[in-house]
Amino acid sequence: MLTYFNIEKTLFKSQFSERYQFVLNYKGKDFKGLYHNGEIMWFNPQPLNSLKEKHFDKIESQVHKKMKAQLLH
Repeated sequence: MLTYFNIEKTLFKSQFSERYQFVLNYKGKDFKGLYHNGEIMWFNPQPLNSLKEKHFDKIESQVHKKMKAQLLH
């Protein structure tokens, strides 16, 4: 489903408001967002504007899984 996923950088490292900026590619379209405390905040263009809700839910689920896996290492 996702052809590319990467954590681009950590914002506010070692601080209370630490966040992770990520990028992903889905069907040739790049999407970016921030991940913080299990919540995803999407940058524009937001995937919900160009994808069906069922695809959007699957993408968010995969982002959660990949973030948890990478943050545990």
